[in-house]
Amino acid sequence: MKSPIRIFDGTAKPHEPFWRLRNAEESESGEPEIEFYGVISEYSWWGDEITPAKFKEDLRKLGNKGPITVRMNSGGGDVIAASVIRSVLVDYPGQVTVRIDGLCASAATFVAMAGDVVKMQDTAFFMIHDPSVIAWGTVEDLKKAIDLLKTVKSGIIDAYTAKTNLSNEKLSKMMSDETWMTAQGALENGFIDEVIAVPGKVELEPIQNLAIMNYVNVPEALKVSEPVNSAIAEDEMHLRDEIYFLRRSNER
Repeated sequence: MKSPIRIFDGTAKPHEPFWRLRNAEESESGEPEIEFYGVISEYSWWGDEITPAKFKEDLRKLGNKGPITVRMNSGGGDVIAASVIRSVLVDYPGQVTVRIDGLCASAATFVAMAGDVVKMQDTAFFMIHDPSVIAWGTVEDLKKAIDLLKTVKSGIIDAYTAKTNLSNEKLSKMMSDETWMTAQGALENGFIDEVIAVPGKVELEPIQNLAIMNYVNVPEALKVSEPVNSAIAEDEMHLRDEIYFLRRSNER
């Protein structure tokens, strides 16, 4: 079995879950909860057969076919992981409520679209943007990377369309513009179903992670005063979005 490839800097181990589980007795919602706080998978799910299977098994055991709440505070991550999570949640027989506590950006929005009901705290943010890629090699390699991006964007737009009923053209432009929305903006555009006000402050995703992903329109409310380690940011620039493209080095 191949070892998964680390694509985001962090402390997670290969095949280690990047979600937290809470049973109904321990949760705020009174339902079993799955919490996505932080990067959605520090490792690629390409060639990693264990982690997707574990998520499906955890969901089955925790929810027991009943209602479940997914809590989100994530700046994004690996689109492959997000796609698999979304599919598993869509297929789950019980009602899925997604609650956005702080930040739902990039690949995290793909997961949020799996909710039968999507709620968002009034101080939270929602962001969609175009997928990007790091590619090298021949002209043919680069053409394949471009085709991959087009396919991935099309799939993401399909998921957004099913939830929002916005046109493909409008969604495509919103993604290309890197559109950040307040809770009210996300509601008006149909990405969420309800804005909620919750006492207390929710910790949002640190700017360090957002800077590494190279988001350009980050709201001031999400910025922190600590300087970003530029060396790390440069080394990790290929982590800008959820997708990476690796040339098959020993197959030619």
